[in-house]
Amino acid sequence: MAKTVKKVSKSKASKTSSTKLGQFDGKKAMAHVEHLAVTIGPRFTGTAGEHKAADYIAKTFKSFKLATKLQKFTVDTFDSPKCSLKVLDGKKWRDIAIEPIGMSGSTPAKGFTGEFYYAESGEAEYFSDEMTGKIVLVCGNIGEANRYKFLAYKPKALIIIEGGMGVRPLRMNIRDEALKAYGKLPMGRILHLDGVDIVNKNITKAKLTIVNTRRKSHSSNVIGELKGTDFPDEVVVICGHYDTSRGVPGALDNAAGTALVMELARVLALQGSKRTLRFIAFAAEETGLVGSKHYATELLKADKRQKAAKGFNDKADKTELTRHVLTYNIDVHGAIIGRHGFSFSGHEDIGAAVRLLAKEIGMVASASVGPMSSDGSPLAAIGIPALQFARGGGTGGYLHSPGDDIRLVSAGALEKAGVFSEILLRRYITQAVAMPFPREIPEDQKKKLAMYKVRDPAQAAKDKRAAAAKKAGKKVAKKAKRRSAK
Repeated sequence: MAKTVKKVSKSKASKTSSTKLGQFDGKKAMAHVEHLAVTIGPRFTGTAGEHKAADYIAKTFKSFKLATKLQKFTVDTFDSPKCSLKVLDGKKWRDIAIEPIGMSGSTPAKGFTGEFYYAESGEAEYFSDEMTGKIVLVCGNIGEANRYKFLAYKPKALIIIEGGMGVRPLRMNIRDEALKAYGKLPMGRILHLDGVDIVNKNITKAKLTIVNTRRKSHSSNVIGELKGTDFPDEVVVICGHYDTSRGVPGALDNAAGTALVMELARVLALQGSKRTLRFIAFAAEETGLVGSKHYATELLKADKRQKAAKGFNDKADKTELTRHVLTYNIDVHGAIIGRHGFSFSGHEDIGAAVRLLAKEIGMVASASVGPMSSDGSPLAAIGIPALQFARGGGTGGYLHSPGDDIRLVSAGALEKAGVFSEILLRRYITQAVAMPFPREIPEDQKKKLAMYKVRDPAQAAKDKRAAAAKKAGKKVAKKAKRRSAK
């Protein structure tokens, strides 16, 4: 695979200097994957593994002479010391493999015995009073529109049956609105075939134990900056997240994506850039895009502060936010067998550039409009066009599970993605005389980005105070009512 990449790239390089193969080295990128996924291992939000990875990435950025800093922030994380499921199959109890859903509620420490209720696909048509006080089984996820309807029936626990085939249940978390909705409800995931067995045999009785302990910690976005020579006020973010799901090596997702960012940083730092390049390894992506949302929030704060400064000219001056002209996000890569795909938020020219380059150098790569559930989307939601790059394939079924390890990644696959990225960035960003992509997000795309939007910090604080005052007012009213009743 690596030989094919070099052959194609050299043949194209002879035709035009704009596609001349640079210095991207798949073996160097692979060494970063090995260090992150093997030497360090799991890098879950707010844990020692994530902190070690941040130090390693920062040290590497510094070695490339990038202006490097850690952007530290507080995070919510969790531990799951206990999780088990036993079912009564005939007259015997047997164990079923189960993974807790992170941040969900807990059962009593010794668990509880209860009955199953199968609610098919988790849509309202399958809800009934029979769910009350039972362990509800659902294949897939309960949609946002049906969550509160589901909870109104007061189930005792929720178990998600995996929609696809796998060797272990996925390690997932609930976040944002889902976290608010489900509250203290214990939740877990089981394999599809185990779900089939339970439903087919009409197994009704189970013993469930899930203990999730939430705690505060910290994470850090690692930022390495190369100042532009000609247009330093035009900032392009080149990023990928380095954290993993709980207890997962995360070779594909996303040690490989981080390694691509790190090797691109080395190469582009050597070549130089007309525009400022900000290489960012985002933390806490797996617990809700927390790192990129924090970065976006800080941009909003700075934007408001800078616009309010005396002498600021809205037509002539730029804020830190408006300096940002593009995000290039890399998430899930390195699969030995796979297919490249891009999604973009912004002008159609972004997608056209990807399609044209792919045809020119002989690589298949789709480019579709719309957000991706990754770190480019919170930045697109505040107005920064985003191009997000992934490599899908059969091994994608191992994502968010212990099976996502180094065996699935190759230097050849990394080099193919890295060379494409290098040529794309050099042609349209680092060496372009003018920025080719308008800094705009079309109105129809903004609706799809709404779920990733971070709130204005001042407004969020104001709303929080208002909610607290309202809650306090209700308590006072209740006390007054009790006094009057006496």
